[in-house]
Amino acid sequence: MSETVTYMWRNKKNRLVMILCLGAVLLHSLFILPNTPGNEEVDLTQLERQMEANRQTFEDQLAKGLTVPTFFTGTSAYETARNEYVNQRELLTALNNGDVRRYLEIPYRPTAQGSEEGGGNAFSVPFRVLGNAKEMFFSSQKTDYYLNEAEPLTFHMVHERTSLQQLHLFLIGQGPYILLLLLLFMISDVITKDRSLRTQKAGVPLNWFGYLFIQSVTALGFVTLFFVALSGFFILLNGLLHGFGSIAMPVGALGEAENAYAMLPYITMEVGTFLLRSLPYALLLMYGFTRLNTLFSLIFRHDIVTFIASVFVLLFPQLYYSPGTEELLGINLSFYPQTYYHFGDVVTSRLNVPYDRGLLVLAVTVLVIELLNVGAAKVIKRQSFVR
Repeated sequence: MSETVTYMWRNKKNRLVMILCLGAVLLHSLFILPNTPGNEEVDLTQLERQMEANRQTFEDQLAKGLTVPTFFTGTSAYETARNEYVNQRELLTALNNGDVRRYLEIPYRPTAQGSEEGGGNAFSVPFRVLGNAKEMFFSSQKTDYYLNEAEPLTFHMVHERTSLQQLHLFLIGQGPYILLLLLLFMISDVITKDRSLRTQKAGVPLNWFGYLFIQSVTALGFVTLFFVALSGFFILLNGLLHGFGSIAMPVGALGEAENAYAMLPYITMEVGTFLLRSLPYALLLMYGFTRLNTLFSLIFRHDIVTFIASVFVLLFPQLYYSPGTEELLGINLSFYPQTYYHFGDVVTSRLNVPYDRGLLVLAVTVLVIELLNVGAAKVIKRQSFVR
């Protein structure tokens, strides 16, 4: 066990991964997040510029006496510009005073000009990691909580920059796949390394299956500890910059339809409940892929081939899955373990598959993988593996 921990800690590729992950956390919290506008976040500079343009417009129209509404539109340039100016001044006052509740109560939001969706000052990235787009449809439900229950309420909370909200967005985005890819990359050579260290393993007082089990579980423990430490560092850093958030904050979810023909209603759940319900899925998937890595290591006996095979299993759903897919080979998707790789969408019912069934399917899958490992360890002996 200690030998495996030492190997993983001294492994250059693992150290590189840990450094890159740490750098990604720093880059996200210090540079990307502050420069990425939240949903309907107002650009103060642009708002002030639009206010000045509207003020000049309605004052010019007033000076010319052009205040009478036209016959066809029922309004005038004067009235339109003045109404916009009043709304913008009210919104700007709330923002300058830091009055978050007043900001939420004001229905007016300026129309973005000269920028694409997401804001002109946002970092442009080709690959979106966080699931912000999935949360845009739950603004009204969240606003009710912010206005009536949140205390203290901050703009960072409204724009979902707090640590707990960012973890939620990570897990409903590409987070589950990133975690599993990192796991597979870091443990891909834990078993196959013995082929180059065979003279040091001759006297290990364990049966072959037990030795492989301890090796893989130790590797999993190392990676899990790294993930926990990285998450703790992110929560601390991002919390100091943008707030930690509360476990009672709402996150988007889908409820049960009233009948077979009705759409699933938009509801919310507490972010603490979301994270708690996500934990069993994360642990089962990480353990299952760790043991699958052990099985592939015995079969292929090469770390790169083992990693490629494991990644193929992870990304296999991308070959057939689409939002309208319900069956595979005539069987409902809820009975396939790969359906639950993206467990953030399972917990929030976005995939419309039963939560408990997912845990049962993954547990059965892990059991099958364990039985395959037992059989592989009996067929592929220690001597034939290392030589």
